[in-house]
Amino acid sequence: MDPVSIAGLAIGVASIGLQVYQSCVQGIQLLVTALNFPNDCKYLNLRLRMEQQRLFAWSETSGLLDLDAKNRQKVLESNTFVLHRQTILDLLVQVDCLFKEFREHQIRNKLLQAVPDRDDMLQKPEKDAAEAQFPLPPRRRDFIKKAMQSLKATSQDAAQRLRWTSFDKAAFELLLSRFSTLNDSMTGILDARMQVEIHDTVLDTNRGVLQLHHKITDLSRLVMALNIQLASTTSPLPAQMLAAQKSANADSLQLLSQLAKFKAFSESIESKGAGADDTCDSDTAKSLDLTPVPLRRSLILDRAAVDIDPADEDLDAPRCGATLRLPDGTTKRVWVEWKEYDCQRPGDLSPPKDVIHQRVWELAALLNHSPKPSTFRTPHCLGFFDKGSSSDGQGDGGNGNEDDDDDDDDILNRRLGLVFERPLDAGLHATLPPISLRDLLETARKPRVTDRVKLAHAIGSCLLHLHSVNWLHKGLRSHSVIFFQTTNGQVDYAKPYLSGFDFSRPARADEMTDIPSDDAAYNLYRHPLAQSTTLEGRERFKRSFDIYSLGVLFVEIAHWAPIEKVLGIDTNMARGRPSIALKVRDRLLEDDRIADLGACMGALYETAARKCIAGGKELGLAEDDDDETDDAVAARLSMVLHEDVVKPLGDIRI
Repeated sequence: MDPVSIAGLAIGVASIGLQVYQSCVQGIQLLVTALNFPNDCKYLNLRLRMEQQRLFAWSETSGLLDLDAKNRQKVLESNTFVLHRQTILDLLVQVDCLFKEFREHQIRNKLLQAVPDRDDMLQKPEKDAAEAQFPLPPRRRDFIKKAMQSLKATSQDAAQRLRWTSFDKAAFELLLSRFSTLNDSMTGILDARMQVEIHDTVLDTNRGVLQLHHKITDLSRLVMALNIQLASTTSPLPAQMLAAQKSANADSLQLLSQLAKFKAFSESIESKGAGADDTCDSDTAKSLDLTPVPLRRSLILDRAAVDIDPADEDLDAPRCGATLRLPDGTTKRVWVEWKEYDCQRPGDLSPPKDVIHQRVWELAALLNHSPKPSTFRTPHCLGFFDKGSSSDGQGDGGNGNEDDDDDDDDILNRRLGLVFERPLDAGLHATLPPISLRDLLETARKPRVTDRVKLAHAIGSCLLHLHSVNWLHKGLRSHSVIFFQTTNGQVDYAKPYLSGFDFSRPARADEMTDIPSDDAAYNLYRHPLAQSTTLEGRERFKRSFDIYSLGVLFVEIAHWAPIEKVLGIDTNMARGRPSIALKVRDRLLEDDRIADLGACMGALYETAARKCIAGGKELGLAEDDDDETDDAVAARLSMVLHEDVVKPLGDIRI
């Protein structure tokens, strides 16, 4: 067959497929928007929405939605609609019939009934998605709107909203199972590259769902929906579904389930800290594997039980080695991360000590939780102590009753110490202290490009997942990335740990924020808008500021040198001239410096670093209008961080 005929055949098949696909979307949308969905079965509605988005991902990857926009290029670039033309049409028809037959059967048995769409929900998919806490990209939203308007134009009765009078759970579960199998089959007819693309798109969407869910009951539904989908991955493979892709899908679902459980624990910490009663019943807690939040007292360590290594007792050191004496009389090697606090005086705008104490307890509880998601590369926290507490062991609980106004108080004692356990990985040296990326930049030989890319990807992934559970780091720099040395003194650059949580806090609009020090060494990593030491002179810290710091780290990793060396900055001079640190961002975005990144690490790395440093529109934000504490904005930012930064770094092959 000549190329012109092949092109015509592909467009013809895709055009027919698009008509059937529109009918599929109409049928699914009628069902996901049905009223009176039982509360105990809402996870099934969420599961249906997730399968709906899998179908959308297939239509985008295959080129079907491009054809709807009068763009034929993607269809013509693939042989999908020629080699698998009959299979595609058969599968789409099966999806369409599946939902039509289910709907008709439920209506005929008086389990579903058509009612007027008084809220106009069918014509406003964005409203439906917002109520369901489900991300809906503009392209998909517009297609749903167009499909439902077409249905309404065809028949006013057909465009009525559905309402459950009695929910048939068994029939609905069977519907989901068959829809999932058809989705697997449709993915299986695509080539390996397209299967990976669908996987990444679905993962982005599911991560957005996690970002939008906060209540423990909602997170429980998400975990239940994920578990159903995860169970379906054990079913026999479609004939052409790649086993490797099937495994990747299962791993992604498992990770998302772990993150949802971890976020639920984080939300329960906040509820506990606010003095609220338990926010979920025993069944919900069981579905989330939700362990009880540790009591504050159980995480406050006796300061006398922590012996700081004398050589490490340094005010400027962010961490130090120590020995912890356990209640049974044994000891273990640990390390301490310091969080300083000032004496609270009248008129101070920074949080009082009791707020800082509460926040450190929340952080200690979060980092104490086990197990953590595999990509959540943070050390295990054993608790914390107040070096300046006047109590004999358990601290004052953060009530600020000790004499903090004593001007003679030793500044070394105005610190909270988070105590961390060494990782138990086989092959790690038993006593060598953690070594920071900063130390390695100054002393270690430049690693291979492959190792530097793995390091950048691991740090980016860790920040992505920290943000996904609604925490900001606020102190990301090369000092706060640490490694544990192997028995032969080496480090695995693919296994960094994120530390330095001295300013970390939840990403809530009502959360008080610490005023950071004006140390030039810190400011070199901070976004210019976050550098003022007064609350009036700077913006509230937000996710994009963490992402900016990530970009600075990428520059250091690329050149294997501290940022001041890369830019030729005299840190002693910078301490007296704040304008030097304020100009770092502009200097990093100079064309020659961006080009240097590409020369060192390649185009994908260059683009990822530039987007982090530039921020704003490069991260999908409207700088003046977007509130990053808004769930929808946070979800969109998370998707961009994954799609434009973390994923490309993981795709680099050298």
